[in-house]
Amino acid sequence: MSKLSKQEYIIKAAKLYGLGEVEIGALRDHLSGKMPNEFIVRRCQFLFDLYDIYVSKEYNEPIDPDEKGIINLDDYAFEVSKRRLDKSKIGSNWIVSSNLEAYLITDIPSKQTDIRNKFIPISKVNNFLLPQIAKQMGLDATVYYMGVYTDQYGTLSTHHLTKNFLNDDETLIQGNSIIKDNPKKRRINFEAQLETVDKFVKKHYKKHKLPQEELDVAREEIKRGLIKQTIYNKFVFNQNESHQKWGLVQGKDKRLRLAPIFSYDYSAGVEPLNKSYGRAVQGRREDIETFMVHFSKYPWFKEWIATKVVTFDLDKAVSDMTRRTGLELTQEEREYYDFLFGKMHAKVLSVCEVNYDRNLVEKLRKEKIGDKVLKVKDTVTDKVHDFKALRKTIRRNKKLIDDSQGDSENHGDHEDR
Repeated sequence: MSKLSKQEYIIKAAKLYGLGEVEIGALRDHLSGKMPNEFIVRRCQFLFDLYDIYVSKEYNEPIDPDEKGIINLDDYAFEVSKRRLDKSKIGSNWIVSSNLEAYLITDIPSKQTDIRNKFIPISKVNNFLLPQIAKQMGLDATVYYMGVYTDQYGTLSTHHLTKNFLNDDETLIQGNSIIKDNPKKRRINFEAQLETVDKFVKKHYKKHKLPQEELDVAREEIKRGLIKQTIYNKFVFNQNESHQKWGLVQGKDKRLRLAPIFSYDYSAGVEPLNKSYGRAVQGRREDIETFMVHFSKYPWFKEWIATKVVTFDLDKAVSDMTRRTGLELTQEEREYYDFLFGKMHAKVLSVCEVNYDRNLVEKLRKEKIGDKVLKVKDTVTDKVHDFKALRKTIRRNKKLIDDSQGDSENHGDHEDR
């Protein structure tokens, strides 16, 4: 593949870095000779330095995990972009390599993050395993890797890295820019969310004079995608479905698509310290069975459940995770995920077996709420570090899953309005 010209490279790097249109225009005018501008060269010298590396052989390999699934950033030339971060509102940094690869850096769950200490080990693993579950369900999802870097003081830092899901001319419109709900709202009316997003998409396509047939396709694809992402969230027991955790991607041509899943920290029963995080509800219920029954009115939904969700295979997800990221589960972690996802998969199967009949599903749900005696396998222990009271955690999550937050029905209606 032939090298980009200096002008092509600098402009593409500037877009990936997140420079504004004025600065990119000044760079273009300078590089084309239309209006030489040494100030913009000095201001963006780091882009020219990346180009010098790009046309050389030093530190110019594509970013790639090693055999252990680790990306050692010491082996690559890159620039850190705070501007791209400001535009994306997710992660802690963006990096742009000399090969014009962009990666999102996120902090590893720790005592400094809003997660209860005993859930930190599971939260870390979520970022590697759960993307593989999403992909099994046919969903677009970011895949995280472990990244290490030695700073100028010789301190080794570790991060999670995922390849940028935005092209150089794309921007992320986060859900909280579309839906102006109270960020502390505990219950998110999902039907209202779908309606608001649909109105936003229609208004956007009209504003930019995009073809009606493309609008119809975009509306349907985004609606289906949001429904699927929400079923996935219920399946992996995501405790934080706030509007900051999903979004739409706007392309250079102003067309919209649903952003891939990019947040996994609060899934698999991981409890946040901050109780203000929201959960999507259908009516006043947030259990997966209620959502499945409601959306079974769409033929495509039943087909998707039958071909992508019922066929869920944890062994394959774990194998795919290890192959791609090098991470292997401990016995305790595997027992935990076996229990949790085994329960959620059984719920999906139970709805399918009664052919989405609302009355039969409700009867099954009540029978399961009455069952208080499910035993956890004896092999699950508390001995692994940071897995304090794991059995209590599993039993607590078992109750949460089985009850499906049924108690929320007694909280009153004021939060839904």
